[in-house]
Amino acid sequence: MPRIKPSPAIHYIQRFTPLLLCVLFCFLLSGCKDDKEATGGYPPAPVTVAKAELKNTPYYLTAIGTVKAVDTITVRSRVTGYLSRIFIDDGQYVTKGQQLFTMDPSPYEASIGQLKAELASDITKYEQAKKDYNRYRDLVRRKVVSEEDFEEKRLDMKTASDAIAVTKAKLTDAKNDLNYCFIRSPINGLAGYVTPTEGNLIEENKDELVVINKISPIAVNFYLPQKYLAEVQKYSANKTLEVLAITEGRDNPESGELTFIDNNVDTKTGTIWMQGRFANTDKALWPGNYVEIRLKLYDENVINIPMEATCTGPNGKFIWIAHSNNTVDMRPVTVDRRAGKVDIITDGLKDKESIVTDGQLRLYPGAAITIKGKTTNSTTPSAHAKNGE
Repeated sequence: MPRIKPSPAIHYIQRFTPLLLCVLFCFLLSGCKDDKEATGGYPPAPVTVAKAELKNTPYYLTAIGTVKAVDTITVRSRVTGYLSRIFIDDGQYVTKGQQLFTMDPSPYEASIGQLKAELASDITKYEQAKKDYNRYRDLVRRKVVSEEDFEEKRLDMKTASDAIAVTKAKLTDAKNDLNYCFIRSPINGLAGYVTPTEGNLIEENKDELVVINKISPIAVNFYLPQKYLAEVQKYSANKTLEVLAITEGRDNPESGELTFIDNNVDTKTGTIWMQGRFANTDKALWPGNYVEIRLKLYDENVINIPMEATCTGPNGKFIWIAHSNNTVDMRPVTVDRRAGKVDIITDGLKDKESIVTDGQLRLYPGAAITIKGKTTNSTTPSAHAKNGE
């Protein structure tokens, strides 16, 4: 059988195959090396760092409170008549003694004039009755008139005297009614909506004219769980406890004092009613508003950190410690309480230690970091509270 001679192309491939396999192997080896460098050498993680602070920190109990006017007066007329003048606007601030309304005084002025005339007539009758009495007293001594006639004159004088007293009382009452026509504010406060308009018939002690709230000082009612009653009693025994009221939309809280603890725990809710009083000179607290209440019990030296630094893992709370060599380690901590933007740490952290507050998702123990911006301190101590809800 004849032998088949291989073609030149096949001969060429067979000759250079070992060389091609060698080049391919070197290329793959280089690629594996690059992949190893890419997976093993992670770039530094950008993070934000803050300093833990040991500081004198107030211990607060927190609750939601309702602002209440210290005095609320519903102004009504004490006489029936037509409303002739209104001297205030809706929502105006009024002072004690300021005139608010005027009822039509003409009927009461006429009544006073009539009673004055009646009083003059009664006085005249009395004077005449007195003269008759004195005259009959002499006559009865001389037995010119009978005892019965003298007694009748005495009774006439007594009746005339009583009529004067009755008319004087009516006159006093009419003068009071006239004074009631000029309605004045009994307190300093903020007037609400003026209900009637001029010309309306107003019934005495029935129709509401306006409500005035005394808002400086002002009170805030709030409720705490009964488990905190013993603490509040303990720390309020020898001093007046400070109360802070935080209003939405305002940066600075209003400072006041705890003035009232109810003598009974609500059996339905298990809470106890308390009240704080505030000067409210800038009128930041408004009746009916809901505010956050912080009742200060005492001060303590504790570690403060921003709440962003605290992380939660399978074993509880932990934080990332930033070292001077730009690496991090995980450390478990004990968080006593949180309120606002601050966590209070009672174990696991020291003063001035650097902690990571942002960028924790890319971290692992020993990871390299790069710090963004400047190292900051923790937030202000005004947020350090225990929830009393």
